[in-house]
Amino acid sequence: MKYLTFDVRALAFMRICIATVIMFDLGIRLTDLEAFYSDTGVAPLPMLFEHSWNSYYISFHSMNGMWQFQLLLFMFSFFCAIMLFIGYRTKLFTILSWLMMLSLHNRNGLILQGGDDLLRMVLFWGMFIPWGARYSCDALMNNYNFREPVIITAATIAYLLQICYIYTGSALLKGPEWSRDFTAMYYTYSLDQIAYPVTKYFYYHPDLLRNCTIIAYYFELLVPILFFIPFKHQWFRLAGALTIIIFHCINSATLLIGLFPFIGMATVTGLLPSFFMDWFDRITSGIKEHIKNSFRGIALLTSYVKKWKKPVYSYSLFRDRFRTAILVFLIFFVFDWNFSNLSFIKSKLSDKLRSIGYGLRLDQNWGMFAPGVFKDDGWYILEGITTENKEVDVLSGKTPDYRKPLAITSMFKNDRWRKYSENLIFSDNEFMRGYYCNYTKRIWNESHPDQHLKTLRIIYMAEFTLPDYKYSYPKKTLLWECNE
Repeated sequence: MKYLTFDVRALAFMRICIATVIMFDLGIRLTDLEAFYSDTGVAPLPMLFEHSWNSYYISFHSMNGMWQFQLLLFMFSFFCAIMLFIGYRTKLFTILSWLMMLSLHNRNGLILQGGDDLLRMVLFWGMFIPWGARYSCDALMNNYNFREPVIITAATIAYLLQICYIYTGSALLKGPEWSRDFTAMYYTYSLDQIAYPVTKYFYYHPDLLRNCTIIAYYFELLVPILFFIPFKHQWFRLAGALTIIIFHCINSATLLIGLFPFIGMATVTGLLPSFFMDWFDRITSGIKEHIKNSFRGIALLTSYVKKWKKPVYSYSLFRDRFRTAILVFLIFFVFDWNFSNLSFIKSKLSDKLRSIGYGLRLDQNWGMFAPGVFKDDGWYILEGITTENKEVDVLSGKTPDYRKPLAITSMFKNDRWRKYSENLIFSDNEFMRGYYCNYTKRIWNESHPDQHLKTLRIIYMAEFTLPDYKYSYPKKTLLWECNE
């Protein structure tokens, strides 16, 4: 079973990468604090409780709709991420970081994407992984000493399986566009809402897109096998991890999908083999000495505020077996949840335990661009009419122009707004539109007192993607209108 062991240094490096991603994520979300997390924004609590809430959800962020209250929670979350980054009281701040992330995700699910689920799940398994044993304040002050630099536990197996679900699970959910017709990349790069202008260099080469579809599909389907090969396992594991990193780098450069590629890269670093971590230690030895001194200084400083108590471990066979039993149950529970997402599975054991899945947010579905790629493309025009009966496009600040923009991706402030705008077009989410219209109109009037709007229309220029580069004429659709 040596090929299933994990290097504690790689797990520690993953902890640092994940904490970094969490801080970046919080920073991006903070720029839309009022819009997405307060009752004066586009997703007030009454709306969510009525239309988009699960009774099993737990969320501190839903206790109060004031942006000031949300800011305090964001600050605490950021503090927890910093402590996780430096590895101070690692287990405690892993638990707190996961709890705050769960709370944040439950507050507004209208802007979430697959990367959020991945980050939350790996952080959940991280609560049971000793990823504070290296590269941390805890390791420096408590002199953690593993006899072997590699470990294998129920939690590390759960983490490995979670990585497998993301890729093989995603491939198994994909339909004929990926596995038979090989047209998926054509449809993906046709989506102007996510495709950067650089993708046009590849878009008009059908053979290239076909080959890219084949590579992407079989990569997702087969790459986890590299983590289970018993011979030369370290080299195969490195190949698998590096291939996944390259895959996400390409996605990041070509598609507007937020932090998903960076989350994917961060969460796979825990699979790096020992010989790679030996090399990493050698090339960073000088830097790490400075970091060690900084961490040691931080730890000593905190010891003056709160006396540093060295952890006292009293081994209990019952507690150890109980913890392992819980982890084994959760492993089978999550496996069942993922397996039952397949179309040919009619029922699942986890149906009877949905409270566990939704309460701990272990619910997951890795159907990115599956079973087929989304075909409803288009762009927004926010047509405002001022009190002087002048028309203005709120997005551009100019006279409304119904011609297709050169780069639709540039119309979104960030991927959270892109995801929100995507959800806005669905008829099931019609309840969102009035809140968005009123919020946008109010923000415009506050910042443009000389161009006060009396009416705002949310117009969607729908452009359905047709096969074989056929052109589809955009259809003007009025989603909502709000008046004074």
